[in-house]
Amino acid sequence: MWQSVGNQCWRTKIMAVRKKSDSINFRVSPMFKAYLEGAANAIGKTSTQLVEDAVTDVADKIFIEMPTVEIHPDFTEEDGSLQLRVALRAAYYPGEPILTKLRTAYIADIALSARDKIIASTIFESPSYFAGETRIFSVSDEIIAEEYIPHFPAVDLDKVSKSMPSLEAYAAFKEKNSKIKLSYEAFLEMTVEEQ
Repeated sequence: MWQSVGNQCWRTKIMAVRKKSDSINFRVSPMFKAYLEGAANAIGKTSTQLVEDAVTDVADKIFIEMPTVEIHPDFTEEDGSLQLRVALRAAYYPGEPILTKLRTAYIADIALSARDKIIASTIFESPSYFAGETRIFSVSDEIIAEEYIPHFPAVDLDKVSKSMPSLEAYAAFKEKNSKIKLSYEAFLEMTVEEQ
C-alpha cells in the first residue's frame, strides 16, 4: 500500500505511467483560434499548454459525489467524493484504450459519452461474448480495495477489440431507439439476418 501524506503520494505514482503525448484534432471557429493563440502568446505559453491548463482546472473542479464503494479510500476526498482528474488518472491504462474505457466506466462514468457508456455496459453484461483473463482492475493497481478485486469482471480484450464495429453499431442503435429493449445478442442475430 502507498504511504499517504495528504493525497500526494499516490498521485505521484499514477503520474509515472502517463504517456508522454497524444494528438487531438478538433475544429474550432477562426475567432476561437485567434483567442487561443492570442491568449497563449500574451501569457508566454503554447496553445497546447493553455488548453491543457484550462482542461486540468475544469477536471480539478468536478467531483463524483458518490463514487463506487470499492474505491480505495486513499483516492477519495475527506467528504468521500472523488475528484474527476484523480479518477481519470486511476482509470488510465497505458497502451490499452479499451481497458481504460472500461475502467473509466466503472469509477467515473460521467466522463464517458453516452455511446461509450452503452458499449461498456454491453461488455460487462455479456460475459458469454467477452469474458476472458484480463481483470479490469488488479491488486497492484491499488485503486480498488483488495477485497473487491475477485468480484470484478475479467474480459478478453482481443474479443472486445474485434467486436468494436458491432458494439459501436449496437450503441448507435440504442441511442436512436432508446425505447426499444434489444439485447446485444438479439442485435447481432438481427444484423446477421439482414445480411
